[in-house]
Amino acid sequence: MYAESMAPTGAQLGDLVNRLTRILRRRTHGLPIPPHQLRALRFIAHGSVRPARLAEALGITPRAVTDVVDAMIEAGLVVATPDPGDRRAKVLEITEEGERQRAAARERRDEAAREVFDPLDDDERTELARLLEKVVGPPSC
Repeated sequence: MYAESMAPTGAQLGDLVNRLTRILRRRTHGLPIPPHQLRALRFIAHGSVRPARLAEALGITPRAVTDVVDAMIEAGLVVATPDPGDRRAKVLEITEEGERQRAAARERRDEAAREVFDPLDDDERTELARLLEKVVGPPSC
């Protein structure tokens, strides 16, 4: 525990955040789809999107997004259809299977988060969320 008279350093806070991340990852190990595909599905679920826009949103290269998209198409999680505004381009849409997998993964992640944060009362959760948003900004999607 950290006494109020000795605030933790940035490095100590970083270590705590890394430990928390590892705990959450361990508790969600074996999700039905890989985490990078889950991130992509969350974005695509908001509406059809071109692969280039998906790459930008995920912060990866267009080449890397091609591998992610191809794997998701092969798994039946998304479909690529011609863009109505530009038939040379493709847009990605989530399939029923993709939505089912996304919902299953979300439930598993929610369960793990409930377990991890259960020791905190509502006021502590609110304060933690406020502080984390101050550091990382509000959620993007």
